[in-house]
Amino acid sequence: MSFNKYKQRFYASLMILGAGFLLYRTITMLSQGAWGILVLWVSVLLIAEMLVDAGCIITSIPWWIANDKNKDSVPLTFGAAFVILHAIRVLIFALGRTGPWIDFDVRPEQRAIHYTRWTWSEVYFAGTLSALSLIVVIIIWVLRKRAQKRLMATS
Repeated sequence: MSFNKYKQRFYASLMILGAGFLLYRTITMLSQGAWGILVLWVSVLLIAEMLVDAGCIITSIPWWIANDKNKDSVPLTFGAAFVILHAIRVLIFALGRTGPWIDFDVRPEQRAIHYTRWTWSEVYFAGTLSALSLIVVIIIWVLRKRAQKRLMATS
């Protein structure tokens, strides 16, 4: 058996795994009381990310089952969306821990408690993974554009 035969399933599995991890983290945050800690617009962003994560999983399952390269455009779009939304949320989180923006994303009555919950290593870890994810999205986008140009040039 060659890897090429199962390459699309591998890619779909990675999408399901990544979206599943972020979906798990979002559900965990909500179950730990994020609604009561975060300001409304950040909570709405959290819910939007959760819905996009679920959409990515739901659209990746048929891609995994079909094992077909032609079924990858919708899951990849959802994947790019969840990476971008997550990067925005991590940026808001990081900005809320620094400088003049300390705790702008947290309700005033929760600021003292929230400030002591996070360490800088967690902020750096989340920011690094988010930046790496954005780089991967850009690389995939560039590679897909090149492949489309080559396909157009040959036809």
